[in-house]
Amino acid sequence: MSKKIPQILVTAGPLKDRRFDVPQAGLRLGRSSSCEVSINDPALSRNHCLFELRDGSLWVTDLASANGTTVNGVVLGADSRELALGDVVEVGDSALTIVEAGTAAPLPAVAGPAKPAPTVDLGLGKSNESGADASSFSPMRIVIWMVALLAVVGAAGVILMGGNDKKAAPVETKPLPKEKPTLYAVTFEKVEADKESVYRYAMSLDRAGVMTVEIDDVPKENRHVRKTSQLSTNAVESLSAILSSPELYKLEREYAGVPLVAGTLKSFALRIVRGDKVFTTSIENTPEPEIFRSVREQLETFSKNELGIWAIQFSAEKLVEMSQELRREGDAKWQERDVQYGNIAAALASYKEAVFYLDTVNPKPDYYGALVNRRDEVEKELDKRYRDQRFRADRAINLADWRTADGELKILCQMIPDPKDPRHVEASSKLLDVENRMKKGLK
Repeated sequence: MSKKIPQILVTAGPLKDRRFDVPQAGLRLGRSSSCEVSINDPALSRNHCLFELRDGSLWVTDLASANGTTVNGVVLGADSRELALGDVVEVGDSALTIVEAGTAAPLPAVAGPAKPAPTVDLGLGKSNESGADASSFSPMRIVIWMVALLAVVGAAGVILMGGNDKKAAPVETKPLPKEKPTLYAVTFEKVEADKESVYRYAMSLDRAGVMTVEIDDVPKENRHVRKTSQLSTNAVESLSAILSSPELYKLEREYAGVPLVAGTLKSFALRIVRGDKVFTTSIENTPEPEIFRSVREQLETFSKNELGIWAIQFSAEKLVEMSQELRREGDAKWQERDVQYGNIAAALASYKEAVFYLDTVNPKPDYYGALVNRRDEVEKELDKRYRDQRFRADRAINLADWRTADGELKILCQMIPDPKDPRHVEASSKLLDVENRMKKGLK
């Protein structure tokens, strides 16, 4: 019988009704836009918790968050917890239910019997231990209840009929606060050209939250770059904040001038759709208004960082030089991979950065293919050694051999030194648990 595939269903919070599959690499949840599940909730830490598959089972680990993670109402703490279908994980204002992939959303819980309203002791009698007198009424109690009922009815009549010489005071109503207009779409384009070259930078955000950046630098650097990324909710809100200045929307639709140098062009165009409003402005061959310059620079920085294309600021020659230096560093670490546990990860980081620097370089240098192959080779070797080391650590934990487990987990943390890597997070969490057991002498 095949094992049921677990899936995460958000049953409460900002992402309600969204479903998430958990990949083999794990699924991080938090406030950071780098998380696979990014939720705009101030009660969440940037990296709050981690969901991962272990031998087909789903586990959750709290990543030392400020406000903690609960499973079925129990605080998770430092230990990982295996999840079963129907379990509810709560983080901040969100609730996540573990369901079987492809199944319908669980029905809302049926409310139980209503809790009795708090009672007020009027001192009209005492009940016996069996509670028999709690539902009985003495004659005196009946009289008091009838007087109270007549008083309520009389008050209701006054309210409904109103006095003959007094008008009811008008009810003061406060207007509902206006919602901030939603950022729907943005397009921005910058062009700098002369008789010999053209540089074009274009950024767009569509209604689905997909950002696209296109860069053309010809024939000077012979670059043609096109990057696309699905922005997180947090990232879209950050972009909306950049475009929120009221001064920006006071700009005129067009600013035009005469180029200082004949045959040159420097132009900017910006279009923003917020709610039901559309704003456009263009600037050509004339100094930028200060507010536009500030917003434009923030837009370019945001998009380059979000899509990881900040290296475009360097010339192709400089990028090749930087790539070669990183390649040499990677080769040195790879040759000494058995000297220190962290050398393979260090080599991989150097190779990855070296490839990244060449992403916008065209044509690629002759060593580019060999560099990519070496990067992939090192990544596979690191993954193999990680799995072998993790097996040794888990075996020691299963045997309650805490001293051996402590040593194996420390090696694992050195092997994967990046504290943001889910593998390091898992090893660190296990190591903390093992060290606590060793201190307390637990078996």
